[in-house]
Amino acid sequence: MKSFIFGLIFSIVLVVNPFQVTAASTPSGIPLEELETFVDQFASEHIGQKTVGASVVVLKDGDIVLSKGYGQGDVANNVPIDVETSVFEWGSISKLFVYVAVMQLVEQEQLDLQEDIRAYLPEDFLTRLQFDEPITLMHLINHQAGFEDYVFDLGYSEKRYVESLEDGLRRSEPKQIYPPGDVVAYSNYSNALAGYIVERVTGQPFYEYVEDQIFSTFAEPVEAAFVPNDPESTVETDKVNGYLRADLGEFIEGDPFYVSIYPAGGLNGTALDLAQFALALLPEDGESLLFEEGTTLEELLTQTYALTEDFPGLAHGFWEFPGSSRSVGHGGNTAAFSSNLQLVPEERFAVIVLTNQGGELHFTQELTSALIGLNSEKDSEALPDTQEISGSFQQSRKMDSSFIRLYYSLLKLTVEPNDSESITVNFGGEEAIYQQIRPYVYAYEEGSPLFLTMPYLHTEVEDGQLLRISSTGGYFLLEPPSNQVLMVVLFATCVYFIVATVVLLITWLIRRIRRSHKTSSNAFVGLHLVSFALVINVGVMAFRMLTNSARRFSEFYAQIGLNYALILVALVFVYFCIRSLFKNEHRKGALVLKLISLVLFVLLVMALVYWRMLG
Repeated sequence: MKSFIFGLIFSIVLVVNPFQVTAASTPSGIPLEELETFVDQFASEHIGQKTVGASVVVLKDGDIVLSKGYGQGDVANNVPIDVETSVFEWGSISKLFVYVAVMQLVEQEQLDLQEDIRAYLPEDFLTRLQFDEPITLMHLINHQAGFEDYVFDLGYSEKRYVESLEDGLRRSEPKQIYPPGDVVAYSNYSNALAGYIVERVTGQPFYEYVEDQIFSTFAEPVEAAFVPNDPESTVETDKVNGYLRADLGEFIEGDPFYVSIYPAGGLNGTALDLAQFALALLPEDGESLLFEEGTTLEELLTQTYALTEDFPGLAHGFWEFPGSSRSVGHGGNTAAFSSNLQLVPEERFAVIVLTNQGGELHFTQELTSALIGLNSEKDSEALPDTQEISGSFQQSRKMDSSFIRLYYSLLKLTVEPNDSESITVNFGGEEAIYQQIRPYVYAYEEGSPLFLTMPYLHTEVEDGQLLRISSTGGYFLLEPPSNQVLMVVLFATCVYFIVATVVLLITWLIRRIRRSHKTSSNAFVGLHLVSFALVINVGVMAFRMLTNSARRFSEFYAQIGLNYALILVALVFVYFCIRSLFKNEHRKGALVLKLISLVLFVLLVMALVYWRMLG
């Protein structure tokens, strides 16, 4: 019954009439005097069951109107979250400090947002660019540089692997897979590269710049710092344990997150530290101490990219959220922490949520949306039928140059018409219903809180076919039919060689038991065994990456080398297999099976090359 009542309240505040909102309320219409009760009720539904712990801070008109900790910072020792002292990993909220730093330098005419970034970098810095068009600072800020999502050497669970920002950027440089300006594809590398440009222009480490030019302007001192990149910081000593949810009410301790390209996600601090940043971005008179001119803050929070008119996009790196009033902010995730910061500039309102749980969605997304509201007001004009809105799509944010390419191809967004006005969307095993509010624009209505990270979807239809879906977080592109074919080829050949190898082993055992001296072609047996070993090695590579994504690419050198060695050995067996086929001593059935084995081995190697399993 408690869940039903809270769900009813949440549904009401998500779609609130703006004329009912008073000055002393959240943008969604919750009176401030009822705010703590509302958040406490929300916490009682989730803390200890779906979420291990959280710090929540709410700001209104320059004041902190709620600051409270919920749950545990150390489950084993029953240590509660303390909003004043509990330190969390902020993850990608760190990126906002890069954008502020860039705008400070733009204001001082030390940087130009339209300048080719190579003007600020060493000559030999970027080596994997594929297009002639220049990448500008604005492209970096808008995630439009065209970089793939390179996940290796992004984060480590051990400090000893952390390098300097420059060395980290050189080691983890991604391949450019889109022309600059064409596609929004979220990029950690782009942000860290912008932070490195700040470092190059100012002549001081980025963490020092943030300390001197951003933290020092706050009304209250903060202990936040980039960990472990700032050697002077001791903030990590107060960091709570990070967790992953194992089951309802069960949590397992996760790994810490240390990063070389730290501007993209290395900040650690308390929720009140982050509140000082939010206050600096929401000054009473628009004159922020972060900038010399008040117009620079206004420019910072002005939209710099949107797919269409009235569709949320980006504001100098801040993601726009279609709340009851326009809001901007950023979420963050590390291996075992999740966070969210949302600002509503028109109402000088902000919500800060830090949780010590990887992939947490209820506090970071559901609670934030409940306090800000979601604008899903429907147009009165006639809307097109949803029956043409269906298909399978891949993220524009993807890795294309290693064996993780297959994982991104499997991570599809599927869309199906639900009725004449709504669609059902599935992504990563989660589902939600979206309601059409304007022609080809759909707003989140109900479902997994995962989809609150993309509350609006824009569908592009041409000649009755859905070609592309855009969200507030990037693009989803129609899956190429060739991908589906090659995926089937890869899985079919893997299954064939696994089954065939098992059959061969069983046959060999039976013959040993019966003391039979009959033998099969040794070359074909060898081909099956080597192919089986290749399939197993690739499977182990995928398993290692899926169980711990914070890995160095060098950890896979041995397995990649083994793949090449196995293929070379297999090619030797292929040579002898082909020679044996010219001998007239095969029964028809055996001949057909051997031909199938050769053809499928060739298809297996082609699929492994296409899916980058060899490097």
